[in-house]
Amino acid sequence: NDHLSFMMQNREGKVFWDGAACLYVPSSSCSVLPSKAHCLAVQSLLNLCNLPYRYEERPNAEFMSHSGQIPVLVEGKTTSCGFDEIISHLQFHELLPSSDLPPAGQLDAKAFSALIQGKLWAAEVFSTWCVPGNAKINCQTYSSQLAWPLSLALPLLKKRRGNDLCNAMFSSCKPEEVYLEAHEVCRTLSLRLGSAEYFGDTRPTELDALVYSHLQCILDLDEAMPDRTIVECVRKHANLTEYCARMAERFVPSQSYRPDGASR
Repeated sequence: NDHLSFMMQNREGKVFWDGAACLYVPSSSCSVLPSKAHCLAVQSLLNLCNLPYRYEERPNAEFMSHSGQIPVLVEGKTTSCGFDEIISHLQFHELLPSSDLPPAGQLDAKAFSALIQGKLWAAEVFSTWCVPGNAKINCQTYSSQLAWPLSLALPLLKKRRGNDLCNAMFSSCKPEEVYLEAHEVCRTLSLRLGSAEYFGDTRPTELDALVYSHLQCILDLDEAMPDRTIVECVRKHANLTEYCARMAERFVPSQSYRPDGASR
């Protein structure tokens, strides 16, 4: 199988990416907004880095992770879990698009990454687990492929952890405060992007993978959700919605990706 034998080498001829790499994600039928965004971020990053991988949905993907973070990337003998750990793995092998950015550019990317993974992600968690109507639907979704009694216990645990996180992130944890924070993040992103194609200006970086995944998953929020206020935070900014469409067209993840465009 040419996919499994595909290797990438550095200038010294040392293998630094195994073409048999596999990305494990939760089944789409039981995924909720925050986990969808994390998985899409890694898929998009691997695609824009032009790295081959196999994509596999697993109902137990979260329990395969040594940290509880998803997705899970198995590449060679290395297992990396969650966006930050996978970023570190790619950085170690000098595979990140931002590796040749000047120090100021790298600091700028880190600042905006922190903004996304801080306030915006917390607003996603709030919308998912702290709004009663949304939480009811998401508990059903998350538990859909779990056996009893896990199907009862784990959604409640997720909901409790979501409430604890939001209480720590927001002073009052009221909808008006949370969504105002989300709006401010989106406004900041809109101003930073301006009329540029990417947050990396002329070419996308890991920041683009992160921003795109979170904004796109918010825009794709199920219309059955009683509270979709977070969606409007993104939709208010035309350049952000256009940016998401542009990223989706150029780097939309396939279930298994190879640099030549063939899927497996």
